[in-house]
Amino acid sequence: MKYFAPQVITSAGVLKDRTIEVQNGEISAIEYGQAPDAIALEGNVIPGFVDIHCHGGGGFDSSIDPRGPEFHLKHGTTTIMASFVSEPIASILEKLEKLSFAKNVVGVHLEGPYISHAHCGAHKPEYLTTPVKTDLEKIVATKKVRHITIAPEIDGALEAISYLSAHGVTVAIGHSAASAEIVNQAVANGAKVVTHLYNGMKKDYSDKNLLSGAALNNNSLGLEVILDGVHVPFNVIKDFIGAANSRLIGITDAAPFAGLNDGEYKLGELPVTVVDGVARLKDGGALAGSTLTMDVAFATAVNDLGMNPVDAVAMFCTRPAAYIDEPNVGDIAIGKWANFLVMNDSWTLQQVYFAGELVS
Repeated sequence: MKYFAPQVITSAGVLKDRTIEVQNGEISAIEYGQAPDAIALEGNVIPGFVDIHCHGGGGFDSSIDPRGPEFHLKHGTTTIMASFVSEPIASILEKLEKLSFAKNVVGVHLEGPYISHAHCGAHKPEYLTTPVKTDLEKIVATKKVRHITIAPEIDGALEAISYLSAHGVTVAIGHSAASAEIVNQAVANGAKVVTHLYNGMKKDYSDKNLLSGAALNNNSLGLEVILDGVHVPFNVIKDFIGAANSRLIGITDAAPFAGLNDGEYKLGELPVTVVDGVARLKDGGALAGSTLTMDVAFATAVNDLGMNPVDAVAMFCTRPAAYIDEPNVGDIAIGKWANFLVMNDSWTLQQVYFAGELVS
């Protein structure tokens, strides 16, 4: 199969008038000009989105139902981590055993239960715990968990970060009150990412001794951000772009009710109210995930924040793929999976291709 794109945007730059050849779901060639037998695509062609933090959508919980990730595939997320909220370890292991992956899922992200009570957000406090080696061994043995959020200041966390990193699990610092000293120790032990910067932590990013400020000034850390204008004000996002554009990772942190009408729902076991698309816990009013999709977030980055589309592709596609060590996705290049999107000049999603086949 061959596709002709008038403009291809990769993490390296913009390519004009290219024919993309696909064989067995992979990009086998990219050549200048329009091949006679190529299907013409109208608009900007970019890589499929890579969302490393997503709890579900369309009414489906990613931790128990593959239809959550499938909902996001239609919104351009061709690679996704199925995120879990905090639960007892026995419950997590039981879910992992039963969970079947949608075709766009490459692994599981555990957002807890190894997080701080002081910054638990929309996680049930009684389920939070400290890491134990035997539990970590069971988690690793499932071969499904690829990404985990840990508060590095809790008992046993630094040792857990070392163990998990050594066993191929990407560790993120999050839901945490860690000082800069602890953040640096976590990085030395293998932590690579910060879970939704500015959320689940003290927000004063001008203070380099706090997690937010320490993370912004540590060039070793990727920085997840939620571009819905609610979790992080746009003026703050602009500061992040100015300080760390090369480390930003766009995520949705979407909840199972993403894509549904305003109303009453649950995130895990906690009751949630969604008003004007913003989800908050009924008890206390803390933000409870988002209703965001990656296509909307990408358009926001370019249209509202003035980000260069090449930088946006790095943020929403290439960089997250690198942080979770998925070398075959996140860009348009020979040898990569033929996961790409067609967007119009207003950066509205028009078509989704997965492994070279039209999804929507």
